[in-house]
Amino acid sequence: MRLILSVFISVFILISSSSTFAQIIITEINYNSDSTTNSGNWVELYNKSASMVDISDWKIKNALNVTYSFPSGTQLNGLSYIVVVQDLIKFNSIHSAVTNKIGSSNVDFGNSGDNVQLLNASSAFVTSVSYTDSAFWPRGADGFGRTLELNDYNGNQNDGANWFDGCMFGSPGVAYTPCNPDIVFSEINYNSNPSFDAGDWLELHNTTSSNISLNGYSMKDSKDSNIYFIPNNITLPANGYRVLCANVTYFLGRHPTVTNVNGPFSFGFKSKGEAIRLFGADGKLKFSVLYDNKAPWPTSPDSLGYTLELSDDHGKMDNAENWFAGCFEGSPGVAYDPDCGNGISEIKNASFTFELLNSLNDHSVLIKVSGLNPSVHSMYKVSDVSGREIFSSSILNGTNELNTFPLSAGLYIATIYSGNEKQSIKFVKPL
Repeated sequence: MRLILSVFISVFILISSSSTFAQIIITEINYNSDSTTNSGNWVELYNKSASMVDISDWKIKNALNVTYSFPSGTQLNGLSYIVVVQDLIKFNSIHSAVTNKIGSSNVDFGNSGDNVQLLNASSAFVTSVSYTDSAFWPRGADGFGRTLELNDYNGNQNDGANWFDGCMFGSPGVAYTPCNPDIVFSEINYNSNPSFDAGDWLELHNTTSSNISLNGYSMKDSKDSNIYFIPNNITLPANGYRVLCANVTYFLGRHPTVTNVNGPFSFGFKSKGEAIRLFGADGKLKFSVLYDNKAPWPTSPDSLGYTLELSDDHGKMDNAENWFAGCFEGSPGVAYDPDCGNGISEIKNASFTFELLNSLNDHSVLIKVSGLNPSVHSMYKVSDVSGREIFSSSILNGTNELNTFPLSAGLYIATIYSGNEKQSIKFVKPL
């Protein structure tokens, strides 16, 4: 009886220990730093349980079996993090304020992928993450200054869709919180509609309440050899905007009133998506974005005349959900206007209302009119942006369908005339 009880206790202790070990998970990985802000490779561990776990002599191992044993006396408190650092000198050069760290581990993680393994003091398996730099794994962590961050701590650690590329240079030793960049790329035009070609351009936005001097700043795409140096004596105003354009002539041809613009640069942004990076006066990376032209990213900015607009300055920059298709031809140099200028653009004592509803299909749009004087003949006229009339017809109060079948793709203006009153609204015929 005593033997049976002893075996039961031993099994219970083993199960309890294994259960405790299973609460230690990998929550962040830095495997390929940007060369100008290199913190070395590191991995963040989190204790999901409320109890302290002694992780003395535990091990981190890569796919090549390079192993690091944690120092004796290493403890991980409940609901707490610890960072295992490859190179303390490199790490401290970027993250000097982080104190809950151990190393140097000298464990390298592959730039194209690796298997990060966590073993306990008996070399028994605790957990692992096998990441890659392709497929469904976030790409912003692969040399563009961001890290792999685990999204759902109770989810599958080996599912690339459960990871995102977090803030610039990561958040080692603490939980992820919304980022706080001082400059973001707030709008990207990467493949203009041929009929409305402004060339490639992007918009810088100062998210702070102070002016920022751009002296010495530069912008690159995915290639280090493709670099544009912003001219000296340019200031990005507090909460302000600045446009960088590849072709000044093309850009001003489409946006002649925009004055806060610089260019040109000799490279373009790929239609299939790529990285765009901003570097400070010290030559170090400050900000990066990796956009795409395939769903779930908005697809209409790819040659259909729209732009990519950033939704949240403090959100996940490489997440498609943080970007949307902006205005037709964009809103360069100013804050995004939800109406895109499609509201009432010309009024002469108008007493009626006129609004554009959702498109029915590629060959018609809906407009809603109310307040027309029924005793006065009312009509609408559709013209192109040069003012050339395309067609016209009578119109009544209520919802009206405008037949756009005769129109080629592009921007048009619909104007309602009722007695001495008129109002205009813009709409887009898609390809």
